[in-house]
Amino acid sequence: MTRPLVAALAAFLAIAAVFSAPAAADADATILSATIENGYPKTITFKLSARAESDITDVALSYAIAGRRTSAIGRPESLTPGKSADVQVVVQVNSGQSYIPVGSFFTYHWEITTADGKTTSSPEATYLFLPPGQEWKSVKNEFMEVYYRSDNENLANTYLKAGQETYQRAGILLDVTLKQIPVRVILFNNEKELDPARPGGSTGRFNEAVTTCGTKVTNDIVLVIPVACGSSDRTDTLRHEFGHILNEEAGIGPLGKLPSWLDEGTAVYLQSSPGSGYISAFDSAARASRLIPFAQMNTPSSDPGTVNLFYGQAYAMVKYLVDNGGEAKYALLFATIKKGSRFDDALKQVYGFDLATFEADFRTAYGVSSPNPTSVPTRPQQAQPTVVATARPSNGAAQGTGKEDGLDREVYIFIGGALLLALVAVFLFLLAQLLAANRRTAAKEHQPPPGDWKRPPGE
Repeated sequence: MTRPLVAALAAFLAIAAVFSAPAAADADATILSATIENGYPKTITFKLSARAESDITDVALSYAIAGRRTSAIGRPESLTPGKSADVQVVVQVNSGQSYIPVGSFFTYHWEITTADGKTTSSPEATYLFLPPGQEWKSVKNEFMEVYYRSDNENLANTYLKAGQETYQRAGILLDVTLKQIPVRVILFNNEKELDPARPGGSTGRFNEAVTTCGTKVTNDIVLVIPVACGSSDRTDTLRHEFGHILNEEAGIGPLGKLPSWLDEGTAVYLQSSPGSGYISAFDSAARASRLIPFAQMNTPSSDPGTVNLFYGQAYAMVKYLVDNGGEAKYALLFATIKKGSRFDDALKQVYGFDLATFEADFRTAYGVSSPNPTSVPTRPQQAQPTVVATARPSNGAAQGTGKEDGLDREVYIFIGGALLLALVAVFLFLLAQLLAANRRTAAKEHQPPPGDWKRPPGE
């Protein structure tokens, strides 16, 4: 081949290569690093470093949380267009406006848009949000995973077994199967560790008077500490809080809602034992005929002095229904509520009586007289803080007033006398005003007309 021909061929191939190669501006953006900074208990910061041949004009973090059925897009507070970007997106996890609990499982990816209109997406990634520090480990079965630190594997397995037993028992009592799995149990060592993980930090309603042993924060996350909480079995906290998740699955639908006593009473019923504190509080109130009226059991008590009574009575009400109707009928009650019936209607459909009849029969069974409409449960004196298995925030009204009840007869007499004296004083004042007005009118009538009045001689 002659030299001129070779040169021409080389030139042709060079030109072809130029036209066939993609333009530099069309190249994908390159992600140099993508990291996460755990700012527990307040924030999670997602960081990205990227570059591109064309200016980067937009960066977005797309993320979702397992079990929440929602997704979100976060963007950096500021971005200067350029061929490189170092940005961060801060996600608030425990503030007044947002609460994403520890144990939440994130799926996320970055999207980078360049000036040429092209968008580059990073591969989907996952992140499990747990408090930093010691390494977290876990034990699990087909529906639950218990996370623990230190050398607590045996303890974690004990809690996992308690979860298994509770699920089996609820399967019979409520005829329920979990749809959102796994349930993640975060096992803290003590209440001081647990507090920052609760909604709003340590701002719970009962903080000063009640030890918080655990709480269900979502339909698939439970926070617990390994202490006995009202009963001798420390795993009863998990049984109780897991019970709330099972109750929700069995009885709460788009329109159906469980009254608090039914939810809490069932959770106590699913414990290995209800606990002596709840039972003794209920027995004492029953003997004194000071049970909480059923109409006031729809929302939980916010008074530490009546918490044990509320839980004890809720448990007794649930036990009464199960003992007198059987587990199948009890499961039907939950199913009827889940379909959209109000509790009162569901109770009548399934058991054949309304709430008033239920209360009357319940009181008769426990030998309790009819409630006095003007009385409220007596707040017991407490030598030490109450310990309960749950302290979830509630928007409900308080059940107890937290004040001493049963005013003595002398007090009523004193108050009545004071009111009577006040009424007499008002009457005498009005009478005096009336008499004074009459005197002024009479004096006016005996005065001479203004033009006829004469000054006496000598003045």
